[in-house]
Amino acid sequence: MTLTQSTHSRTRRWSAALSGVVIAASGMLGTNTLAAPQQATIPEVAVSSGRLDTLVAAVKAAGLAEALSGDGPFTVFAPTDDAFALLGKQTLSGLLTDEGRPTLVRILQNHVVAGRFEARDLVDREGIETLAGTTLPLATTRGRLLVDEAVVETANVGASNGIVHIIDRVLVPAREIRPVETLLEIAVQRGAPLFNEGNIDGCAAIYATALDAVSLSDDFGLDSKGRANLTRSLAEIATQASSRDRAWAYRKIIDGIFAGEMTMQTTSATTTPASRSGFAPRGNLIFGFDEASDGQRWQTVLDGVMGGRSTGKIDQKDGVVIFDGATSLQNNGGFSSMRASIPEGMFDGADAIRLIVKGDGRDYKIGASTGGNRRSGGYWKTFPTTKDTWTEVIMPVADLERQFMGQRLNGTASPGDIRGLQIYIYDKKAGPFRIEIESIEAVSTTTNETFDA
Repeated sequence: MTLTQSTHSRTRRWSAALSGVVIAASGMLGTNTLAAPQQATIPEVAVSSGRLDTLVAAVKAAGLAEALSGDGPFTVFAPTDDAFALLGKQTLSGLLTDEGRPTLVRILQNHVVAGRFEARDLVDREGIETLAGTTLPLATTRGRLLVDEAVVETANVGASNGIVHIIDRVLVPAREIRPVETLLEIAVQRGAPLFNEGNIDGCAAIYATALDAVSLSDDFGLDSKGRANLTRSLAEIATQASSRDRAWAYRKIIDGIFAGEMTMQTTSATTTPASRSGFAPRGNLIFGFDEASDGQRWQTVLDGVMGGRSTGKIDQKDGVVIFDGATSLQNNGGFSSMRASIPEGMFDGADAIRLIVKGDGRDYKIGASTGGNRRSGGYWKTFPTTKDTWTEVIMPVADLERQFMGQRLNGTASPGDIRGLQIYIYDKKAGPFRIEIESIEAVSTTTNETFDA
């Protein structure tokens, strides 16, 4: 996951952090505030809290300590150390590197709002805009305030330059649209209709021109290695006599860039998942898990948001992502999930989700979301696994059932509207679980050879 760093002026405006134990709001939520010395700034409160050490380290790594002490006022949703731990050691280590710094800055900005908003102000709102330019959905349920999918554990922690609400989850924002994606989206919009109308040469020429521009300029986010590899790939493709083959080869590279594969491999050096599971790729690769960035785009969401006791963590190694933990039926719980946002257009021309998985014999669910407001419901469908056996799962999007809070709703998902994917363990059983995922693709179950813009 590579994000463009926000402007310096915006960075100077934000801040983050704090401490505490219960929720406070107004009306149905009651009032329970945790006092803090009014002369302490938000960073000082964070340092003294004892629960926000990872946040403090992240702020220092991002170079934002000074900005956090600004006049404000700011409202900060501060993830605890336990919340950061849910991201996994590999993800945290990547964010604390120079390469991960832009992503870290954006994640931290996603937790900060300009202005002072107490819990009682938030319960009357459906959402609130952050300094990252994103909107966090707000909701109340069972006397708890939810910020996106995080629970406010402690509300209204005062500081001299704002107010803090401590939350149990890191709020990872959706990926920003990169300049390279804007360029390539235009190319696809112009090239795909030509291909479908029979002008294969024209389509291939448009794709080639756009990719040449990406390979020749450092303005599109590819590093020098990525541009060099892309240049070699384009030279190889240009030797192919068939314009149809060239068009498809160019489109595969374009789709790979949309999927976040910023360091391109040459066509001759590309490896496929077949070496592990025996299943060859057949569609638009959304997650391949050979790159660390693919695993870093996922986060866990557990039944703890409703008081449950289930666990779950994400690891990535040897080209697969591993989701394991244990489900508990205590406190009406029983689910654990991993989720990731995906860019617009990943399902263009597709009508199904294809997964290559190795499970433990339990049933899992594939889920899809179609927008930022998760309270409108998601789309789920159960699939079985065979213990210690690689399995191909092809799930038509039309078969996904719309649900919200366990209730069936009317309506179906459109492939072109999918903006997020989820893997759930929610089979009303308690005990350990483990599923390995090698790849997730958007595939077509029809045989029509067309490009969709």
